[in-house]
Amino acid sequence: KQWYQRRVAITAGIDFQDFSNTVASIPNDAATIPTSQFSSFEPAFEPEPKADTKLTFETNNLLGNNLLEDEEEDPQPPVNTAFWSFQFYQQYFNVDDAMVLERLMYACIPSPNSNYIEKLKPIPDFYGPLWVCITLIFSTAISGNMADWFATFGKDTDWEYDFKKVSIAGTVIFSYVTVIPALLSGYLWWRKSSAEIKLADTLSLYGYCLTLFIPISLLLCINYEWIRWLLIFGLMATSGGVLTLTLWKVLDQEPKQLSLIITGVLAALHVALILLFKMYFFAPTATSTPITPVAPPS
Repeated sequence: KQWYQRRVAITAGIDFQDFSNTVASIPNDAATIPTSQFSSFEPAFEPEPKADTKLTFETNNLLGNNLLEDEEEDPQPPVNTAFWSFQFYQQYFNVDDAMVLERLMYACIPSPNSNYIEKLKPIPDFYGPLWVCITLIFSTAISGNMADWFATFGKDTDWEYDFKKVSIAGTVIFSYVTVIPALLSGYLWWRKSSAEIKLADTLSLYGYCLTLFIPISLLLCINYEWIRWLLIFGLMATSGGVLTLTLWKVLDQEPKQLSLIITGVLAALHVALILLFKMYFFAPTATSTPITPVAPPS
């Protein structure tokens, strides 16, 4: 009993009198105490065990809760990369369907109170403009050939499909949405302009502004010139309006005379594209070859 009290006192940190001399008076069979009797004894102040970081890390991996991987995964690819690297262009295709549909919708509605560049935030994309251009190339070529076929329907002419319209449409459209934005961005960079528009913004803007060309190209198959010209004027007012209002607001920090000249030149180029679109692919006279009568055998 005295030995047990001493054990408890040492555990509690209390200094008691030394009873080591009394051990001799204890019988031999009582002095030998099996250690199994004290196996369930716990100290009064047991230190808190340290967490096993390796075990925790492995458990997180098994549960899919790896915090290190979550920190490394960034939904937006790095922006400050070299332009020849794949990551540089990957960031401009990191969009979802809802974002693309919203930008397509606002590209069809000119509004003096809004700036379309704001719709391209936080980062412009090339996914929507790329598909707009590709769709417009084929819709223009197919609709132009269909318009020629409707013009020759019921006449003594042999209609032929014009495959050159596909290549011409592709050259004109991709040249327009790349060369003009590059020239504009290069000019603003040369002037060290404070306009908040970059090359990626301009490329995305010009690509989305061609959205309305797709349904108009399908409606231009109607073989009535007055309907076609109404559609063309409507296209100038809507698509040209979005582009002109956006550029005017972007260039508002430039001198008024200079911004007016730049906006006017770019608007005139857009109108020229629409007129080329109408006069070449949907000309009033169809490309056809008359049927040569064959003389009956003598």
